[in-house]
Amino acid sequence: MAKPAPDLLAKAHLVDVTAPGQEGLALWLADRGLDVTGSIGPADQDSAAAGRLREAGVGVVVGFDACNVQAGRTCVVWSGVVAAAHPELDRAQELKLPVLARAHALAVLTAGFGGQLVAVGGSHDTATAAAVLAVALDDGHTGWILNAPARKGLPGHSGDRRLVVDLCPDTTTHEASPLGSWSYGPGAATLYRRPRPAVTLITSATRNAPHFEDTIEALNDATSLARSSGTVVLPLWDKGAKIVHERLTDRPEPNVAVVTVGLAEDCDVWVLTPRWLGGDNLLTLHYRGTRQQFTVPVVGRHHALAACAAIATALVAGEDPQTVADRLAAFRGVERSLAVLGTRDGITVVDSRARHPREVAQDVTAARMLSEGDVLVVLEPDGVARTTAHAVELGAALGDADHVLLLPVSTPLAGHDGPDPLDAVERAAVRALGPGTVHRVRSGPCEPGPEQRVFEMTAEGDVVLVVGTGPHAERLGPRLLDRLAQTDALGASRP
Repeated sequence: MAKPAPDLLAKAHLVDVTAPGQEGLALWLADRGLDVTGSIGPADQDSAAAGRLREAGVGVVVGFDACNVQAGRTCVVWSGVVAAAHPELDRAQELKLPVLARAHALAVLTAGFGGQLVAVGGSHDTATAAAVLAVALDDGHTGWILNAPARKGLPGHSGDRRLVVDLCPDTTTHEASPLGSWSYGPGAATLYRRPRPAVTLITSATRNAPHFEDTIEALNDATSLARSSGTVVLPLWDKGAKIVHERLTDRPEPNVAVVTVGLAEDCDVWVLTPRWLGGDNLLTLHYRGTRQQFTVPVVGRHHALAACAAIATALVAGEDPQTVADRLAAFRGVERSLAVLGTRDGITVVDSRARHPREVAQDVTAARMLSEGDVLVVLEPDGVARTTAHAVELGAALGDADHVLLLPVSTPLAGHDGPDPLDAVERAAVRALGPGTVHRVRSGPCEPGPEQRVFEMTAEGDVVLVVGTGPHAERLGPRLLDRLAQTDALGASRP
């Protein structure tokens, strides 16, 4: 059974509480009856996330101000989306309150949980797997803290016996702060302890700047998490997870059970190639001599395989296959993970939260499954640091699209003196798609907005894939549908 939340988190204040990962943490704490407050920017005050937090009892304040951090708070948790001095973090320092990154808060929380901890980790690709796993294990006594919830669901929920946590660091736009602008960190190094899950699913292990500057760094982190777990589940279709398996085989950890999931018959959980049914994927798994089938409404082979890995983890955790299938019958996909928002004027709008170039490439390819015409990708790259590190790969990842519309890079930086990394993305995309296929949205009173550009570039039967986690990408999909619905109602002709 779970223990009460640690005293350190009893009265937490979360900076940028609607950010991915932050919302799930706040909802979990509030669901346990704790006094939770959080601050948000003015643009998020009417967002669905803010509404969910208020309904859960979180004290949400609009605007970032020192007075939001009171002396009675036990800690301040920040998302990482801070690129300069911050009044709330400065105030926490003055009050000598512990200032925790989200990873530190999760470590403190999970170390004192007491029930069964089930973790999803890796350098990226965790969102779909974690959401599917939370639904597959939802027995009324299981809670979860997710970066992306199942559609129509909550990213955070408290349970008294089991907890599913998405440990992926890739939750927010992290930028290097100007030298000397902040010095925030835990009050003591002992606050950070590696979680020790009963079961861990590692989805991937590869370079993902700025979190993992090279693949070795990602592999070391994944191996460390694996060795701290009771059981680790490794999907061998990921090269990084395969290397982690080789490391664990070369130097076995006597207290760690290793379970392999893969497309080969000799894996512990044998996954047959997922079969697309036109709206769902039929998943077939062989485990312990029995064949089990599950129907999951996810688009794309990569999301289907992530669901397979999550289901395999649920089976390894001791769940009955039929019970898992019954729970997944209510699953409606993952919020903004290749989610179809709707069709208007013959144009289908699809949302993607992809950040890593591999994720982007996979979502672009999968969007073809939904299209009878062309695929237009609208991309808002995430962060100057990330985009600079992955610019060439990111541009090449758009190669399966017919047309690309690039939005400005999403960043909390007020100014950037270096070259615009979007230029390198554009050049790489042009090399992949050819001239005349890549366009940019530019600011200015006479420049058309992204909705108008999309309207001009699409025809009936096309798919518009909106990719990114920045504020423009998150809001663009619904606005596009509204714009297309108005056109449809008026019977307006296209240029």
